[in-house]
Amino acid sequence: MEETGTETGGQDMGGQHPGHRRHCIREKQDRQGQGAGVKNSLRSGARMVFRLEPVLFISLFSVLLLALLLQIRGARQSIGTVRQNHWNLVRNVRVRVGTGKNASWKKVTLPETIGNLPGGTTVTVSFRLQSDGSSMLFLNPVYSPVDIYADDKLIYSYGTQGTWPSYMPDPPTGAFSVKLPAHRDEHLLHVELVYTSPKSRSSLVLHSMVTGSGDAVLRYLFERYGYSWVSSLLFIIAGIIMCGLSLFYITFERHGLRLALPGLLIVLAGMWEFSENTMSVYLMHRPVLLYILGFTGMYAMLLPLIVFVQKFTKMEGSLFLSVLRWILEAAVLGSLFLQLAGVVPFTRSLYLFHVLLPAVLILIAVYMLYLGIRKKNRPAIAMFLAILVLAVAAVLELLNYYFVFTERNSILFQNGLQLFCLIILVFGCVEVRRNMELRYRNLELAHDIEMLEQSVEIQKERGRVLTAYESEIRRQRHDLRHHLRYLRQLLQDGKDKEAAAYIESLDQAIPAGTVTRYCENSMVNAVISYYAALAHSDQIRMEVSVRIPAVNPHISDTHLCVILGNLLENAEEACRRMKEGEQWVRLRTKVHGEQLFISMDNSCGGTVQPQDGRYLSSKRSGEGIGLRSVRSLAKAHGGSAEFSSGDNWFRSEICVRL
Repeated sequence: MEETGTETGGQDMGGQHPGHRRHCIREKQDRQGQGAGVKNSLRSGARMVFRLEPVLFISLFSVLLLALLLQIRGARQSIGTVRQNHWNLVRNVRVRVGTGKNASWKKVTLPETIGNLPGGTTVTVSFRLQSDGSSMLFLNPVYSPVDIYADDKLIYSYGTQGTWPSYMPDPPTGAFSVKLPAHRDEHLLHVELVYTSPKSRSSLVLHSMVTGSGDAVLRYLFERYGYSWVSSLLFIIAGIIMCGLSLFYITFERHGLRLALPGLLIVLAGMWEFSENTMSVYLMHRPVLLYILGFTGMYAMLLPLIVFVQKFTKMEGSLFLSVLRWILEAAVLGSLFLQLAGVVPFTRSLYLFHVLLPAVLILIAVYMLYLGIRKKNRPAIAMFLAILVLAVAAVLELLNYYFVFTERNSILFQNGLQLFCLIILVFGCVEVRRNMELRYRNLELAHDIEMLEQSVEIQKERGRVLTAYESEIRRQRHDLRHHLRYLRQLLQDGKDKEAAAYIESLDQAIPAGTVTRYCENSMVNAVISYYAALAHSDQIRMEVSVRIPAVNPHISDTHLCVILGNLLENAEEACRRMKEGEQWVRLRTKVHGEQLFISMDNSCGGTVQPQDGRYLSSKRSGEGIGLRSVRSLAKAHGGSAEFSSGDNWFRSEICVRL
């Protein structure tokens, strides 16, 4: 008793109109959509990061450049009034080692290193110069006390016993200026510096000394040490900014913490360079603090590097890198403990780190090369280049320490660290961006799956309602023959009024509509019937010509219902938004072998323009959930989904494997 056609309409069971049921289902979709608010926020945040990422890193370099310009400008302003002032290097220096009769004077040119000295040896430095009573003498003693005499009168002492902590055998490196008294008219001022050689090393370093006004001394320091000093400050600023950026990134991507590791490395390296810079010691007047910070920064700076290498190359489980980290951690903690206990000062454990740090860098570089070539680990190649630069710089700095190519401490390692940071910053940003893109795609996929599950549940509910509706009609039509027999009996008995009343009750119980059989698949048929009834109630002309088998081994009925349900819902919604013109929907399917081809055209208001090949939703930002679900399902079932539009029409073409 089933009829076949292209249109259907009528009331739902229980007297509910299709429009009311549509409203209820949409309310359910809205409530479910609210549950994805957090994920939508994460996707929005990730998009914001992608848009802001160039701005963030351009801002980072701009801050560094601005800091550099401000430091140079400020330094020039502070010494700009002394351009006419002049500082003079102390020359014609004589040195005497010891105090006995056998001690003799000899001329030297500063800087000079006097070796093979027992700890506590007295070394006297003597020279003569002019002084008008306003001249300053700049000194830079290295781990050695010194008494300064002018014309045999003590005018200043540095590093006397009790002025530094007891756990240090020698005073820290100092940098200061001493005001010289005026010399007698007929004589130059005679200056003697009495040093006591360090107990922690067998040599005494005599740096260059200069005289002049206080501003002239400052100008000398800036010209000689200003580059390293400003660079160390920029390192600290850049490291702090990188750590801050990592906290920003970690909001959207947990791997953003990786950016904090090179940032910590840069901070420690900058702390080391700043603390041992002569200009820092001169300006801060905190030599003990700078001594501790300098050695701690130098010893510990490779620890975050090793952890960063492990995470960047995804080798957290590498025994080789873990052993290197454990050795370095033990060396850092051991040297710190021995220094604070007064057993082995940093100036002696330094020799261990002179070997350990370059060796660790070389070993890491070789291991990265092995991973890149043998294990095809692409991040390891980038890390090899960066570590190689740092290892070469460390070796050059070690050679400079013993052979003194330049007096500027750590300048070679500093240049290598700058190149290292540039390489790491570039590859680190690429890595963080790649991880964030992957995270963003995972969020999109999770959202698609969630929306798909919601659509499946809605389509299942629609299918259950419509299947029950169809079953009820079949049951009532099956019972119709019994009702007819009873009516015939009433008429034969002449009970016309009873027969009329019975007919009236039947008319109220049987649904007014008809059920159209569109295809052999009952669930798909129920979905099409549902939307056909909605189209009829909204006065939308709907043409349906479909063929879908009852059993399909490669795609479930649920997924077919999701595809067709989303297409029909979008089509009818587009029709309802039209303000003028005919509203129509045309659905066609064709089976060719194992492939099902779905073609659907519908009217719409104006021309829908895609963005980046995707049609955006009219209800929310981004691509429509329905079209995205259709595209995902088609791709998952070995097919494709194409959408196009023209003047007042929209077309969907889907292919899936049955």
